[in-house]
Amino acid sequence: MLLALTGFVMIGLLMYFLLKGKAIPVTLFVVLPIIGALINGFGIADITDYIKSGVSTTWGMAALFVFVITYFGIMTDVGMFDKLVKKLIKIANGRVLGILLVVVLVSILGHLDGNSPTTYLIVIPAMAPLCKKLNIRISTIMMVCTATITVMNLVPWGGVLNRQSITLAMDSNELWHMYLPLQICGLVCCVGLAVIMARVEVKRGAGKIDVAATQEEETEVVDEAAAKLLRPKLLWYNVLLTVVVFVLLFTTKLPNYFIFMLGCVFALVVNFPDPKEQEARLAAHAPKAISLVATVLAAGVMVGILNNTGMIVAMAEFIINILPAALAKHLHLVFAFLGGFIGLAVSPDPLYYGILPVLIEVCGNYGIPATSVAIAFGVGADSCFTMAPVIASTYLGLAVSGMSLKDVMKTNFLPHWIIGLIMIVFGCLIGTIVV
Repeated sequence: MLLALTGFVMIGLLMYFLLKGKAIPVTLFVVLPIIGALINGFGIADITDYIKSGVSTTWGMAALFVFVITYFGIMTDVGMFDKLVKKLIKIANGRVLGILLVVVLVSILGHLDGNSPTTYLIVIPAMAPLCKKLNIRISTIMMVCTATITVMNLVPWGGVLNRQSITLAMDSNELWHMYLPLQICGLVCCVGLAVIMARVEVKRGAGKIDVAATQEEETEVVDEAAAKLLRPKLLWYNVLLTVVVFVLLFTTKLPNYFIFMLGCVFALVVNFPDPKEQEARLAAHAPKAISLVATVLAAGVMVGILNNTGMIVAMAEFIINILPAALAKHLHLVFAFLGGFIGLAVSPDPLYYGILPVLIEVCGNYGIPATSVAIAFGVGADSCFTMAPVIASTYLGLAVSGMSLKDVMKTNFLPHWIIGLIMIVFGCLIGTIVV
């Protein structure tokens, strides 16, 4: 009981302080779980082991952030995106809806590998400069992109189905065929979201831009320091290098952080042959990298303690035990409805290896098939994972968009949660989810 209550209080405090902006994530991720573990009688030696376990799952993403931020920072410095933005402005010509539909399409293609970081890296850096020129909020691009990511995350090789197939002892491809109608429904919802947000942005004045004037202004460089960094003669080298980086991401098993490490090296050496200039570029992009790396490593502390103390499973069992008997036979729908909230606080492993088996066992007593439980819970919990503070890839999205976790939660939670609920209702209507 104490373990569960501690978990609820801890998650509540985390969300309160984050959304109110009263503390930075690093502080909360380190202090709250350690206090929670101590209250429940865990010793320093145990807590230390839990922290090591948690951080070991996030250090790779932390390393990726260092080189991703540096790489795209260098590409921006040398002006690689300038030509792309000009071309896209010409094509867009103020058509906000067309841009948002492109975001949906590119997010679908980018997430075919089930890898959120890759999708963020493909979509956001390319679209952000264009949206700035056309007065489209980056929050809107992030909303549409992350909504599509959540739906595309339900592929056979994605994290959700991989873990669920292990819990259910069935082939992930077979499970995916059951998910597929709901996934199609979700993609339709993403297109609908793009249409709605395009109208919202147009009412704000987005897309109203004098293309010729903008291009004229861009020919004049006001900042002399920035002008010295431009490398127009190396444009095709930088474009080719970026293409090679993404080809390696898609076609090899090399660690993501190593690929961007190589990219940074070749970008620095060719664009800035002078070692002093290379040091200057690294120093210029270091502040943003340090902040995000610290946050991701600190998130590992929270993940390790939540997972290894059994706090997550205790919280799930507590909810199950206090539910009225009339709701017990619909427990999978209750957890599907709450999935958006649960997915914010719980990382994937305890979700599908800890909570899901408990739900399957309880619902099995009422004749609910295990696959129905898994699908309902999977869609619900997956709907908001792109803004979960306990998932490392969340911070990559923040890094490339320049948004804060608080702002992403405020703008994205409701539309993402609603899309998840629509998919669940659709699943109930077609019989994939047994009511």
